[in-house]
Amino acid sequence: MLLPISKAKNLCHRLQKKEFILQSPYNFVFDNITNTYNFTTKNSILYRIAFVVDHTFSTIAEVEIPNIYQIVIDKATDETEPLDAGVSITIETIIEQFFANIENALVYICSDENEKSKLRFNVFNRWYEKSKFRNKIVKIDNEIKLNEGQILYTSFLFHKSNPNYKTLIEVYYKIEEVLNSDK
Repeated sequence: MLLPISKAKNLCHRLQKKEFILQSPYNFVFDNITNTYNFTTKNSILYRIAFVVDHTFSTIAEVEIPNIYQIVIDKATDETEPLDAGVSITIETIIEQFFANIENALVYICSDENEKSKLRFNVFNRWYEKSKFRNKIVKIDNEIKLNEGQILYTSFLFHKSNPNYKTLIEVYYKIEEVLNSDK
């Protein structure tokens, strides 16, 4: 028996969501109140992943550029997390689900908390190099040097099939110029 197209699409969507969860070592849930994906590791460490709308590209381009987000990865528990490969695999699964919409794009700005931005940048690069979606998600890096000598370590990820990729790349590389022109 053939399913009507709408039911077939709905079933595929449900199976894809189930597939994402099955591929992830940790089950994650979306919290509608905090708008975060949450999961707890085997060591009782809570992680929250948020995709926050970023208007920087629209501001720079002076035209609305939708679907640009910053990803925020928050280890919400204070305890030190022993090395746990399941954390990066779970975050990768959440990001892969995010890119189901090919027009979505991500900006990652490495926090300089504890003066570890360069370390975070290197970890993010290693994670991307090992990721299973490198063949469909492009990652561009930019070390933005600010006038006061600070460096912002940033990465920009977008789907290879994103119809706006040329504009996105052009705007991404203008961020440094705009940040330094305000001084």
